Amino acid sequence: MSLFIVSSDWRFKEKFKSHFTPSFLREFSMAEKALAALQTEQPVLIIIDNRLGKGSYQWFLQLLSDRQTEVPILLCLEKGQSDPVPATSNLKLFCVKRDELNYPKLFEYLDTLKQQEAVQEKASYQPSGLIGQSDCMHLVREQLKRYAHQDCSVHLYGETGTGKEIAANYLHHLKYPHRNIVSVNCSLLNSALGNSMFFGHAKGAFTDGKTELPGLVHEAHQSTLFLDEVENLTLQFQAHLLRLLETGQYRRYGETQLRISKFRLITASNEKLSALIHRNVMRRDFLYRITDTCIHMPALREHKEDIPQLCSHYLSLNAPQKEVSMQSLKLLQSYHWPGNVRQLFSTLRRGVIASGEQEEISITEKDIELV
Repeated sequence: MSLFIVSSDWRFKEKFKSHFTPSFLREFSMAEKALAALQTEQPVLIIIDNRLGKGSYQWFLQLLSDRQTEVPILLCLEKGQSDPVPATSNLKLFCVKRDELNYPKLFEYLDTLKQQEAVQEKASYQPSGLIGQSDCMHLVREQLKRYAHQDCSVHLYGETGTGKEIAANYLHHLKYPHRNIVSVNCSLLNSALGNSMFFGHAKGAFTDGKTELPGLVHEAHQSTLFLDEVENLTLQFQAHLLRLLETGQYRRYGETQLRISKFRLITASNEKLSALIHRNVMRRDFLYRITDTCIHMPALREHKEDIPQLCSHYLSLNAPQKEVSMQSLKLLQSYHWPGNVRQLFSTLRRGVIASGEQEEISITEKDIELV
């Protein structure tokens, strides 16, 4: 499933790139290349921009008509520009003026097409990236599947290195397989620059604001906003977020106009949020807004039986010709792993490098505990 954008205007294509994944979005600056791609692909929609050089889009439409193309086509025209000649009447052609194009409505339409195809294909398998056959990993994957398509906020908590970002991406791709997830580490938001990056700003809103910035909230519209390390948000920024989370309304800096952004919220923290309430570093009303459901990401020491599979997974991606020695595997399973899976993969990376040309990887306690 794909979307074809045929335009020589990079700004026009950028509006789609900020919302859709590269695997879904196919961009073309020349009509000839789009025609060649149509030999092997059947997109759900072809969007043609009139800015393809003089006469290019008329020639493109004529060829599509001659080929009796059945794919719906959206043609974007300049204000005052007339619709194409009747020779293309056999096409499923829709014309719209560029300055009147409603991008949110168009994105909703594309999502509808995607959902219809998913039903037809019986929802193709989406790997979670969370490796392991232990009971606790099965439970995590089942919880993620259960809440993936629900309109609720999801909070992921667990120690560093347990795979919270992987889980967030899995939740996102189950619901929005063709959209980009908007991820931000909350420690970056506790400044004027962070506020501007998050909510956006109008041109001239401050001294260095020479251009307009749409903001991360705008990019997350009809997609997923992932706030990592949410425990690092200041109380002041939590207050700024409350109205957005309650109503979807916000203002860019330097503007009075209210804007709307509807997104699915995923947050992550390295500890339980209730502990933050007791330390007076999180607002109780903010906690209630971000925790429609909470999913615990287990520490690696809670499912050491998955270590052999995790090792095989890492080596299959990075050094398929190598394997961990049995003695080293026993050592890995006996260690307590304060850095969790991230630390395990870092240890394996050092083992792969140290093994040189040897197929077997030997790991010692010194390789694990560097400090």
